[in-house]
Amino acid sequence: MHDLPDTEDADAAAERYWPEGYKDIIREKIGPGTAGQILEAGAFKSAYEENYSKKFDTYEEFVNRLAEMVTIGAEKGADKIFEEVYSSFRKDAPLPETRVRARYLWPEPFDRAIKDTVHQKLFEEYSGHHAYEHIHEDHYEEIMDFESFINQVADLVLMGAINGADDTLEAIYKAFLTASPLPPARRKPRRIQ
Repeated sequence: MHDLPDTEDADAAAERYWPEGYKDIIREKIGPGTAGQILEAGAFKSAYEENYSKKFDTYEEFVNRLAEMVTIGAEKGADKIFEEVYSSFRKDAPLPETRVRARYLWPEPFDRAIKDTVHQKLFEEYSGHHAYEHIHEDHYEEIMDFESFINQVADLVLMGAINGADDTLEAIYKAFLTASPLPPARRKPRRIQ
């Protein structure tokens, strides 16, 4: 029998992740902003009292869970569109189209200031990451300059986050309408390069 060296720690240290600092902004801004809008309006109190008061001790706890779910939805939406963008890179295909919805559900968690802050963070992270330079050179250099490429990728990831938050709100509203348990909301692990 041959002994194989345990390289798990060395392998983990060598793993490189795609930049995701923009998710810190999403976590800091989206949850509190969403909870604030709901609490200020006194929204969803009847849904809480009729269907969720046994699971959540207070209305505020319930609202905070909804806000956390919306935050996680935004993160997952960003991950989903990033996978589509990365697939475009691998296939040497055009970047996906930006999918702005005609109408978003209330409360809309991304105000103009949050959109601008997240986009700026995405732009900074992506433009400073060498992998994006190589991807641009290999696949998109003849179509657009580097700054336009990074702006387009940042626009897509931001729109993915916005749409992911809206998808979660839709699932929450469906649960309210059918008196069902709240949908599960779990973060995905970080993406390795």
